[in-house]
This record gives sequence, structure tokens and C-alpha cells, in this order.
Amino acid sequence: MVLENSFITEVQQVAIVVKDIDSALDEYSNRLGIGPWWVCFYGPPRLTDMRIRGESIPYSFKAAMAKTGNTLWELIEPVDGPSIYKEFLDEHGEGLHHVLVEHDTLDFEQAIQKFTERGCPVLMEGRMGEVRFAYLATEGPLKTVMEVVYRPPNFVRPAPDYWYPTQPSSNQAQ
Repeated sequence: MVLENSFITEVQQVAIVVKDIDSALDEYSNRLGIGPWWVCFYGPPRLTDMRIRGESIPYSFKAAMAKTGNTLWELIEPVDGPSIYKEFLDEHGEGLHHVLVEHDTLDFEQAIQKFTERGCPVLMEGRMGEVRFAYLATEGPLKTVMEVVYRPPNFVRPAPDYWYPTQPSSNQAQ
């Protein structure tokens, strides 16, 4: 059976789960030359509507993002509560956790429905203001988790909690 396969339009982000984000930031910055990093803590009340496999469960994490060309790098350190990030660390150790895919031909709900119909339901989800995100159970068939996101048309990334190693000049900011 062949399915219409044109709903993923781009891989936008590569995300790596780490045990210690500060050490990872140092390695990625100094060894690989990636940065500067936008760093933020996500948990209640900034993070809402948190669910893991459909069950309402609070969790928190620290995330750092940096761009190289068109690719957004994300480092994630789980902080409190259960999460698929902690599960990944327990099962695999640090490493590539998920890729964020764009779905320009479908809205957020349609993308989730399309993945679910193909046997890849939502693993974990949440909301940051109007931004919604969902991680999909694609690790078995695709060897990594996929993430889909809804951002409102006027979305501007908020100021980080801090920059690593330093804040970029205004023309470099993400």
C-alpha cells in the first residue's frame, strides 16, 4: 500500500538530549564552533498543557538553540518530572533524540492526525503561550522521534534566560 508522502516539507531542527547542558554548550561551542546559544528553562507556568502518552503530567527541561545555516541545533537537559527526554537518557544515554519537521501542506492538527493514522501517535506534547509542540512515536520505524510544531504567524522567539557564551550582536540574533 502506497500512501501520499508529501506532507513533510523540511527538516528544520536537530535535537540532542544531554545530561548536563552547561558541559554540552561548552563542547558544542568550543570544539565544534556552534553558537551563540539561546538558553531557556521550560516548565510550569511557562510550559502548559503537558501530556505524556495522553496523560496530563508536568515536566520541565532546559533547552539551548543555535543556528548553522538553515539548521537549528537544540540541546535538551531534562530537569524535573518524567519525560521522553529522561526515558531516552535511561535507554540510550546522550545523543540524537529527535528532528523537527515542517509540514507546510498541513496544519498542526492535520499533521498529528496523519502521523497517528500511520501508526505514529503523540508521545509527549505541550504548549508555550500560543506555540504548540508534539513529539511523535516514530522511533521504531524511523529510528528517531519526529517533532511537529505550531507557531502563530507573528511568532517571535522570546528573549532567552541567557546566551552562551555571549549574546550575539543584533544582526546575528535568532
